[in-house]
Amino acid sequence: MRITVLFTAAIALIAAPAIAHPKVVGSTPAAGASVAAPRVISLTFSEKLFEKMSGATLTKADGASPLAAATAVSADGKTMTVTPASPLGAGAYKVDWFGVGADTHRVTGTVSFTAR
Repeated sequence: MRITVLFTAAIALIAAPAIAHPKVVGSTPAAGASVAAPRVISLTFSEKLFEKMSGATLTKADGASPLAAATAVSADGKTMTVTPASPLGAGAYKVDWFGVGADTHRVTGTVSFTAR
């Protein structure tokens, strides 16, 4: 019985990191915020992203074509920035992001905000 308990505990400790996925833990502008048009949108993640397998698109929330924007991942891999090629006008926007972390599973999400 003792061996079974120890084995189960060992498996749980080994498997725990494998079930985690990167997720957005903060953003600037904040999700749902109404702000002056940002020059850069920043997403902070719960864990390191692989830069070559992660990115984002910026679009008007009405579903128009993606806007020209540069995407970069910080040196520590926990922050993704989206820099629009031209100033944003007033309106609702969304950043559709995708990322791959240590577990190699691709995850996606959206952060929306309004520029006034």
